[in-house]
Amino acid sequence: MAFKFFGFGNSTPLETTRDTVRALPGEWYTSDDMYQLERRAIFSKRWLLVTHKNRLREQGQWLQYEIAGYNIVLVRDRTDTINCFHNVCRHRAYSVVEGEQGKSFVFSCRYHGWSYGLNGKLAKAPGYQDMPNFDKSQNGLFPVHVHIDAVGFIWVNLDSAKAPSVAWEDDFLGGDTQTRYAQFDFDDYDFDHSWQIDADYNWKLAADNYNECYHCKTTHPDIPDVVDLTSYSVDVQRAWFHHNGSTEREVTDEQKEKGLLVCSSYYWPNISVNVSKNFIFTQRFLPKGPQKTLILYEVYRNKHDLTKTSN
Repeated sequence: MAFKFFGFGNSTPLETTRDTVRALPGEWYTSDDMYQLERRAIFSKRWLLVTHKNRLREQGQWLQYEIAGYNIVLVRDRTDTINCFHNVCRHRAYSVVEGEQGKSFVFSCRYHGWSYGLNGKLAKAPGYQDMPNFDKSQNGLFPVHVHIDAVGFIWVNLDSAKAPSVAWEDDFLGGDTQTRYAQFDFDDYDFDHSWQIDADYNWKLAADNYNECYHCKTTHPDIPDVVDLTSYSVDVQRAWFHHNGSTEREVTDEQKEKGLLVCSSYYWPNISVNVSKNFIFTQRFLPKGPQKTLILYEVYRNKHDLTKTSN
């Protein structure tokens, strides 16, 4: 049972002094009970940064994502509103879109032909239209809460309640209006490409790795040429982390032009966002099981950048 992870079972860690920093218990990285608890308490209840609105510039464009086993579809509708729905037909739970992305103005289930508008409303249900007790208005796609922040990132919350139990501002207020973002026009970045890595470890290991630089000097020997690691720090702001290095204050104009000023943030629970003059680079750590993780990368290039130095 998941209760044991919080001190009600035999996996309770030993008490430590207040000045001791310890990793989470090892079982938290391997247990299926913990994974299922995270699916319920984190990935279906909290705000998750998914992508940027620049991937959905045209009406009818849609993107499909899977988050901890929950399949969703994002779409820009005919009114230019970005909506999100569970990718599940209300009839027999078949998918209404297939593939990673596409463009259409109707979501149509290929099993029994039910179809939906981009606003999620049921448009057609063959054979049901004459049933007196069938209410089309009650059989639309299951909606997912959407928030678009000040710089255009799209967040979703899978909480089934009418309003999420946790407001976006409770966790991420200021994350999209941090001072260092003022130098960038996020509308200038076009989606360039994505790629993924399948990893045989828990998603929290990837999160731990990103948010500590103890490994940087050994694993990334070129980093000291760009960042003074003696001044490197990570500041926690609500549920997002502000990564700081001296280059943010001391970088030259020439280095800025080359894109060497990178503003890095981590938004809990599972995404890093790295912004420079030339590109935006995101990493999402998506759990596929207690010891399986999909790391999904998205790269956006500034349309005014002629250097093409990011990879």
